[in-house]
Amino acid sequence: MKKSVNSAIFISLVLAPLCVFAQAGALDAVLARTESALAGDFLKAAGGMPSFTVPPPVSIAPRQDRAADTQAADYLPLDKRFVYEYEYTSSEFAGAKTIRLEYMEYSETARSVKVNMIVFNKTKPRVSDFVMTAGDAGIRSSDSPLAGPRLEIPFPLVYNQTWNEGSDRNRVAALNAKVSVPAGVYSGCLKITTRLGGGDAGAAERYYAPGVGLVYEQVTAEDSQQTIKLVSYQLRYAGMH
Repeated sequence: MKKSVNSAIFISLVLAPLCVFAQAGALDAVLARTESALAGDFLKAAGGMPSFTVPPPVSIAPRQDRAADTQAADYLPLDKRFVYEYEYTSSEFAGAKTIRLEYMEYSETARSVKVNMIVFNKTKPRVSDFVMTAGDAGIRSSDSPLAGPRLEIPFPLVYNQTWNEGSDRNRVAALNAKVSVPAGVYSGCLKITTRLGGGDAGAAERYYAPGVGLVYEQVTAEDSQQTIKLVSYQLRYAGMH
């Protein structure tokens, strides 16, 4: 019986990782209670065993694009009378067109702004108006240069947040992104990506610069690609009511 118990101890000692005996004196204490022959065999076998090491813990620093000090509404200021000019290119026509957006009338009560949009063609410009409103769920627009009605920015704004609009899947891809457009290089941008039709119909991405608004957007569908890039913007005056 004693021999069977000692044999079991020997087998467990050979098979167990040496890290089990990391505490000082633990291995010696076990061997002292083991028959000398078995103890010698174990030490001989242990000498040929590979050493085991435990790697140090890895410190994962938060990525810079996952956090920002910018308030959600500051990525798309509605209460300032901005005038934006964008370069508009598309696979559906040659050259580039100009899109002009002007914030017209801001209502503090409704937290909404009327926007005038002009797409300059070679012939007659296309003119339309739409409204952007800040509500509990975020900033929503009744139209946009490339994508039509949509939720521009969700509230609260959280990294990796997702939401659906019809069959399109949107995601907050970054809160501190960087983008270069003709108007300049913008850091600390909000980046939103969209999988059109859940990804089957294409993809889109757009960037909002703090204190400025939409500076870049690209929509790549199955059979076309459209892009707008901010060329210039100016502030007529703040607090338009």
